Amino acid sequence: MNRPLALTIWLDPVCPYSWTTAQWLLAAVDNPNELQWKQMSLALLNEGRELPEPARKRMQDSRAAGRLFASLARELDSERMWQALRTFSDQYHRDGGTIDDQSVREMLLELDLPAHHISSIDDPTFDAAVRDAHTLSQEAAGESAGSPLIGIGETVFHGPVLTAIPAPTAARDLLTALETLATVETFASVQRFAHPSNSHL
Repeated sequence: MNRPLALTIWLDPVCPYSWTTAQWLLAAVDNPNELQWKQMSLALLNEGRELPEPARKRMQDSRAAGRLFASLARELDSERMWQALRTFSDQYHRDGGTIDDQSVREMLLELDLPAHHISSIDDPTFDAAVRDAHTLSQEAAGESAGSPLIGIGETVFHGPVLTAIPAPTAARDLLTALETLATVETFASVQRFAHPSNSHL
């Protein structure tokens, strides 16, 4: 079925919750071409902030991943960008978060993409493209907002944050619920608090 409103996800590839949300959306739509993904940057979102060491490492990875996907975006269409995101995410989130020449080389080999993209992770000439993409994500949200952002038509949500990919029927139901919320102009916010059955949240 054709969705009545355009569906977009802005995400930083190094955010594990964002990748779970993206997989939920891919499971919920009938046609992956209905869903567009765009870059945002946690490194830029946290620019100038004092962060603990683990978070600083993640921001370094965010910068490298942003450059990599800015490089890939020059050559790949939407379908191939999704494939690149899936391959990167499966590797990065499985291997404990590593972005270096070797991990990017393995990713490119799996995707049958040219090796010149390896150097992008250390190339600051891609930073302007990353900043432009991130700025557009924040303009869509209307304020400073983290990853992921979901756009349904002109309405943008932060999240949902998911700890696992829902079963297919639940995935579709959740998207339908979010699409319904997007039509309610007076809706502002909802937050789920801990409950014995979901105390892991």
